[in-house]
Amino acid sequence: MKIAVEITIFGHRFSEVVDYPGTPRSQAEVIRWLMNQTEFRWVDYEHSRSDERLLYDLEDGVKQ
Repeated sequence: MKIAVEITIFGHRFSEVVDYPGTPRSQAEVIRWLMNQTEFRWVDYEHSRSDERLLYDLEDGVKQ
């Protein structure tokens, strides 16, 4: 089943139509599924090496 997903993180909105396996029974089920599809990365920006400091610009891609 295709579902429309819209996520806003720190003021940035991401909208996508995705293939969901089956028919969701609740919003919580969809949220759990989305969390399993996502890779989160974080770094202590102020105290990390410069090669670990990744910023992503929606138009230009990864910036260092």
